[in-house]
Amino acid sequence: MCALHGNATASGSGTSIPSTGVYTPKELGAILLDFYRFLTTLHYNTADLKIPPPGGWPGLTPEFCAGYKSDYAVEVLRHLPYFERPDLCAHNPSQVHYKSELVDYSSWSRRDFETETTCYIWEDWGEFESSKGVLVDMKDVISIASGHESGGRELFLDVKHGEITEYMVRGDPLDPVDARSYFRDLKEAYRSLELIPCRGMVTMEADAGETADNITEEQVGAQTEEWGTDMDVQYIRQIYRQHGWPDAFRRDDAEDAVFKLLDKLNDKRGGWWEGV
Repeated sequence: MCALHGNATASGSGTSIPSTGVYTPKELGAILLDFYRFLTTLHYNTADLKIPPPGGWPGLTPEFCAGYKSDYAVEVLRHLPYFERPDLCAHNPSQVHYKSELVDYSSWSRRDFETETTCYIWEDWGEFESSKGVLVDMKDVISIASGHESGGRELFLDVKHGEITEYMVRGDPLDPVDARSYFRDLKEAYRSLELIPCRGMVTMEADAGETADNITEEQVGAQTEEWGTDMDVQYIRQIYRQHGWPDAFRRDDAEDAVFKLLDKLNDKRGGWWEGV
């Protein structure tokens, strides 16, 4: 997906759109807002969360969006929450999934929407279907997260069927999942530290098993393999849990501990990939 930025300054209210989807635009907005609020207890900044006014983002109208999506999809865009990027010229230091950033449509200009229609080559993905095998009109599909590099996650929301389809860049799509169920499962992946986030770093997909042993920094440093072993993952999990993960996470203290560890290991074993 193209990385586009701007500022939607157009005003006006959206037209009255009938509720023709499994979920209404406000219900989809509420599902994402619940998940985004969860993220602010972990690695996203609460101050960066943008919640739409009751009538939706006034600047996001079908006219302003330049025919980018169907009127119903635009109505969904109007009612979604977004995260402000700390630096409008850079990637968000927080990632929602492996090599994946949330998209902020409320900051787009009309030019961004006009240009974005050329950024997706849908033929590369093949036909887009719902979980019931119904062919989906791409005008009813919006990207809520943009993946980059191999394996990066693109998260597509089918607004009519209320489903999320997860694509891996240069990989295969997963099956569509009900949006509420998808974000419930994604929460659990975070809580169990199957997904391990860290600001400024690539979010790790960790398949290392759990261990009941207490791991020391000396044990981690004594390894000769490149960074990313099961022990490395288990030690990061241990650090996070020692700092209150997930319900009372002391993010700054935990990240300080992680960065001090990486400083010691970088020259010898490499380290956690930085987000780009």
